[in-house]
Amino acid sequence: MLVGLSDTKGRVHYINAMYVKSVQAKGADSVVEISGRSTKLRVKMPAEQVVELLNEAMPSSIEAILAVEDQIQADQAAAAAAAAAV
Repeated sequence: MLVGLSDTKGRVHYINAMYVKSVQAKGADSVVEISGRSTKLRVKMPAEQVVELLNEAMPSSIEAILAVEDQIQADQAAAAAAAAAV
């Protein structure tokens, strides 16, 4: 489920395809909006190619999608509990 995308500075970012909210074309590059990140990721590849990579990495079953959603909720609850404990 992880996809490696190189940003415009050549650094590779491994992202979970389930967290991608949008992909926008910006000339020859693309801007990828990822849930949980405050900044968008600008990558050196056309939007169509980014979308193909993300689609290939997506789970093929609804059970996998639901498991990811459950994990997101559990992570958020754990973060809230950790913040409250401080």
